[in-house]
Amino acid sequence: MVPKIGFTCSYTPVPLIEAAGFSPYRIFPDTDSADQAGHLLHDNLCPHVKKVLDRCLDNDLDDISGMIFINSCDTMRRLSDAWHDTRPSDRITLIELPSSTSNSSIDYLAEEYERMARNLFEWNGQAFSLDCIHENIELWNQLAVLVSEIEARMSKAFYPGLAASFQKVINAAAAQSIETALNMAKEILSVEQTPQKGKAKVMVFGNLLFDPKVFDLLEDWNIHVAVNDFCTGSRFITGIDTGLNDNFFKALASSYLHNTPCARTMDTSTPGNIAANIVEKAKSADVKGVIGFTLKFCDPYLARVPMIREALANESIPFLMLEGDCTMGAMGQQQTRIEAFSEILGV
Repeated sequence: MVPKIGFTCSYTPVPLIEAAGFSPYRIFPDTDSADQAGHLLHDNLCPHVKKVLDRCLDNDLDDISGMIFINSCDTMRRLSDAWHDTRPSDRITLIELPSSTSNSSIDYLAEEYERMARNLFEWNGQAFSLDCIHENIELWNQLAVLVSEIEARMSKAFYPGLAASFQKVINAAAAQSIETALNMAKEILSVEQTPQKGKAKVMVFGNLLFDPKVFDLLEDWNIHVAVNDFCTGSRFITGIDTGLNDNFFKALASSYLHNTPCARTMDTSTPGNIAANIVEKAKSADVKGVIGFTLKFCDPYLARVPMIREALANESIPFLMLEGDCTMGAMGQQQTRIEAFSEILGV
């Protein structure tokens, strides 16, 4: 069995994990474990981090050979600290993630990604190999192309079940292998479907919405998900432009930092670009409305909601903002609001 490397953030380059001979294992906050994280972390923290820590405390994890943490926010840094206390024998690498997209930030992240890669090869007792890294980046880029094709199909018309199938591909890349996800994407694209009408065409965005069953629920509630812009959605499959630089790590850093950013990353020359990006994607897909999903206590996203709301209002695009805690139960509580929103949008 291929040993696994756990991780929790979409800025973790899966090609580096597989190049070192490991399998990726994204630890989703999907668990029935008892709420124990409060013993180590404050209760009013991101439920993503708390539920991942609950899984750790309850040993609700596959066997892993190490953990990669990204210092994307203070709460994620606290998760790394708590992990050290809870599983002191685990091999852990903490990657510092710049908050801007400047050239110096790219150089810094490139060095962090190279450190991560060298640690992974060392953990697996393998000689460091740029050829292996290149091969896996190329495989990842093939997947990125197919994912973009599925996204294009989603944005043009409503195909029942396609949004859930799309999410399954993303999850396979995160928790199984690039090749598994690639085969799933090819299978989806090989099937001819007849588009249907009668759903409200919507863009959904936010930090985490990873359960395929959620997208089936949205369809039941009269929503056609035309754009899935989440850290656990399309943003996770970041194509790597190796033509940018002959240094693979710099290419990785540049591609990740210039991809659609999460709320904690910004171009300092245009600090409101997260709102502009959402408006651009919504208009490009010609959606009737936008639904945002964010986790409770996620300060980076909640701080940017006003500018997003204003930008969408300026374009007369209806907007619904929802908060949750990573559970299907929380989604069920939003049903009435989502169905009412779909009625406002019409068909």
